Amino acid sequence: MGDVALTIPALLSVVESHPEIHITLITRPFFASFIPAHSRIKAVGINLENYKGLMGLRKLTKQLSNEHQIEEVIDLHNVLRSRTITSFFKLKGIKVTTFNKNRSAKKEIISHQSNEKLPHVTNQYLNTFAKAGYESKLMEGPWIKPETKPQLTEFLSQNNLNSKEAKWIGIAPFAGHEAKIWGIEKIKNLISELTAKNYSVFLFGGGNSEIEQLNDLENKENKVFSVAGKFHFHQELALMKKLNYLVCMDSSNMHFATLVGTPVVSIWGATTPLIGFYPLNNEHLMVQVSEKNKNKLTLSSYGNKESENGYDWRNEIAVKRVLELLS
Repeated sequence: MGDVALTIPALLSVVESHPEIHITLITRPFFASFIPAHSRIKAVGINLENYKGLMGLRKLTKQLSNEHQIEEVIDLHNVLRSRTITSFFKLKGIKVTTFNKNRSAKKEIISHQSNEKLPHVTNQYLNTFAKAGYESKLMEGPWIKPETKPQLTEFLSQNNLNSKEAKWIGIAPFAGHEAKIWGIEKIKNLISELTAKNYSVFLFGGGNSEIEQLNDLENKENKVFSVAGKFHFHQELALMKKLNYLVCMDSSNMHFATLVGTPVVSIWGATTPLIGFYPLNNEHLMVQVSEKNKNKLTLSSYGNKESENGYDWRNEIAVKRVLELLS
């Protein structure tokens, strides 16, 4: 989901620089729902379960050709499925430009053979458009501008949050893989420090297990609120926009916070920002292990590998370090 979210600044920048073009973004239905409304960007949600196998993708290509005026294709995904679809478009004589995933460079970074940082993935997307002939400069954010609706307004009113007496700090303590997660005990200690400062704390997450754990941390008397599972997605973004900071792991919440313009304190473990998925314009707020210990990390692109050598990065990242960035 983060990959798709990070196309948003690129898409908006390209149409801003090139008023002659219209973009049709083909993605999954839920992902299409968070693409900002724009007169020259159309997000189309496709249920891939309806287009399985080679013949299914051929059917999808034909459907897209019939329903949309496609003059050229830019593949920002570069996986087997998208390459198959673009191959069918090539057979129709349509120009195709494909995103370079820098697989060899990423492999060297993850195996600690290189410390050369790749450009942010949004800039990599812009480079792909430039390769196709649509060079563009990254426009300033915020790139998503969610509106506060009655659902969020009522929540704020019920909890006496119509005005800020002190900072509002969001915490998104989870990620797609356990090896990327700082740990619930660290989060509890962080919450204690924040509430001692009279800050309001908002906990973000999704899925039954995460919701249950965050509900256990909720303490409305101390202004700790779990919002997991309580709002529509766009209202979560609207609340996120009101925060002074969001504390998070390397996760989609990290990217969405940057897109709405909220400063992000990100905590890094089994992944590395060097491969280009760091929080846009928030590099100065990243929390990592010391340079001398980075080679001890067991890294992967997805953060799905726990340490193989007994080194636990969580022990090195103290709550105090995060607090210093929130002051």
